[in-house]
Amino acid sequence: MDEGNLGYFSKTAAERVGIASETLRGWSLRLEAAGVEFERNKKKQRIYYEKDIRLLAEMKKLIDLQQPQAEVIKSIAENWQKGDYNAPEPVENGDKTHTVSRFENALETPSERLSEFKKELIQELAQTQQEQLDQFKKELALEMAEVMQDRFEKAVNEAVELALLKEKAKIEAAVRQEIEEKLLLEADLTEKNAKKSWFRRVFR
Repeated sequence: MDEGNLGYFSKTAAERVGIASETLRGWSLRLEAAGVEFERNKKKQRIYYEKDIRLLAEMKKLIDLQQPQAEVIKSIAENWQKGDYNAPEPVENGDKTHTVSRFENALETPSERLSEFKKELIQELAQTQQEQLDQFKKELALEMAEVMQDRFEKAVNEAVELALLKEKAKIEAAVRQEIEEKLLLEADLTEKNAKKSWFRRVFR
């Protein structure tokens, strides 16, 4: 069988390109949004042929070179439109247990492919929104934790300050009492001394 008519499911295609299956799915969605078409079987599974592997391999090469993904996708889509990836190249035999024949598997129509693409795009958008919502919840939780920490520290500082004021008032009250008692004692001694002096003068 002609190797050009053998396609690969996503797992094998990702291994061929050297990327994760999740990365392949994300790239495929973005490429489809730019006009690139990947065939699907009746189970809505994408089928990647050698031309698609070449396309994805070039995309990986450009991204590995730190090229902006948006520019890479635009360039790849333009080259795909020109048919640059359709030229046959000698390839090694793939894992036949993970390949499918173009003629042995009925592929969905373009309208079905577009419908499936829209469905996957909506799912990815929903997942992205959920991830953003989860991130927002985490950030909000951190902010609330910081606010609560600030409030706790403020409450502790106020409690300490109040305790210090109370202690200061107690000390001041104790000092005043001690001074008053000392003054009373001195006054009593003065009065007693005055009486003694008067008695001495009278009975001298």
